[in-house]
Amino acid sequence: MVNRIIFILSLLGLFISVFLAYEYSQTDPVLCPIGGSGCELVRQSEFSSFLGVSIPLYGVAFYVVISLFSIILSNKYIKGISDLRVVGSFFGFAFGVYLTYAEAFLIKAYCIWCIISFIISILILYLVLFKNKKHENRN
Repeated sequence: MVNRIIFILSLLGLFISVFLAYEYSQTDPVLCPIGGSGCELVRQSEFSSFLGVSIPLYGVAFYVVISLFSIILSNKYIKGISDLRVVGSFFGFAFGVYLTYAEAFLIKAYCIWCIISFIISILILYLVLFKNKKHENRN
């Protein structure tokens, strides 16, 4: 059941990341569900890309990998894949901390889509750690 929840969360995160990747490729302001210019200010900032790649594309890659690992682990526990999912989830979370810090203290604007994606990455990390601990306690 936990793998399914992780998979569903990763699909939700993937949807948000694909949406933002599309929005970042457009010239119109980013569609922000709560109004204001926070999403657009974040997109226009120097933190909207990393190593020349748009941040939402990193989100797409992260959520695709996490969802694939969850599919693999839904049928059979494979320690190496499980460990990779833990590491990937941690890096996704850590990158989210960095980006949220940048929004709060450097850009001084918030993108609701980014915050939702960060919350999803927090939930994924928590569930991945919970799943691993649960599996280790069985052995």
